[in-house]
Amino acid sequence: MQKILWSLVFLLSCAAAPLLAQVMGNYQTQRNAAPVNYQANFRGVPRTATFDEDPSVVEITINALSNQGADGYVAIFSVYQSGETVQAVNEAMNGRIDAVKAGLTGLGIAATDVYVDLVNFLPTYAFSEEKKIFSRKTLTEQPTGFNLQKNLHIRYRDAALLDRIMTTAAAAEIYDLIKVDYLVDEPQAVYNELRRLTFDYLDTLKTLYSARGVALDSAQQHVAESAWVVYPGDRYETYSAHASQQLTAKEREGAVVTKIEKPTLRFYNAIPMNDYDLVVNPDLLEPAAQFSFGLKVRFTLPPKAPAVKTLRKNNYYYLTPEGKLVLLDPGQE
Repeated sequence: MQKILWSLVFLLSCAAAPLLAQVMGNYQTQRNAAPVNYQANFRGVPRTATFDEDPSVVEITINALSNQGADGYVAIFSVYQSGETVQAVNEAMNGRIDAVKAGLTGLGIAATDVYVDLVNFLPTYAFSEEKKIFSRKTLTEQPTGFNLQKNLHIRYRDAALLDRIMTTAAAAEIYDLIKVDYLVDEPQAVYNELRRLTFDYLDTLKTLYSARGVALDSAQQHVAESAWVVYPGDRYETYSAHASQQLTAKEREGAVVTKIEKPTLRFYNAIPMNDYDLVVNPDLLEPAAQFSFGLKVRFTLPPKAPAVKTLRKNNYYYLTPEGKLVLLDPGQE
């Protein structure tokens, strides 16, 4: 019996690209862009405490994270139409888009939540062969028609509507879902909350330091802030999971090996919370917009006051024969 070596292959590769989406469209699938790392320090590994070279300097870094669900979404579909004449292309394209708009009205999506973006309108050409007696073959480029592309932007509030929107689009032969933008109505309010929580936490730390003899309130302070947001589309990763037989050199010798294409799977991998001091909405179930706020404060403690020397002055008295105490003046001889 030949020994068969099996190995479980689990390949993870980051496919993060700047796409504001809760669901992945074809754009994300086909894009071969370098991964985007918004915060290289957040790797979920232990960090060792370090001392500053200057003993009078104390640095405190606080990182806060807020997971926010979507207030709305914008699905973008690509609509492509080709034809021999401008009129034929326009009529066919508008007929498909009008059919989608009518279907969206039935889903409760208003006309003001639908936008048609004209992307390009291009003539097409092809070569025709012209044969002549006693001459070489001639290829002549001639116009053949037109290609029209429009993008259909659809805004909606209920995430469950996307399936029905896709069905409506498919009925008009529109199948290319480019992406789904993830919308948060008041991002500034999220940052304000993170900033408030961070400074409250800083006050707590200052109180703890003060109780142990480190008066940070009297120190000179330098403050630096950082803020950013990562949308779900930036956090999708790809992997392939399968068990494959490892053929030996003897088994491969003289054989034609045909491999089956393994599917590439994707999953949502949220920013880990390991290195965050404060987390709002930590119980994350669905893909969310992840707002981060970082605060770094450098405290420069004032120099210690020099020690105060206490001088003791002794007074000397003598007792007179009359029984009186008289202060001796050191300056007298």
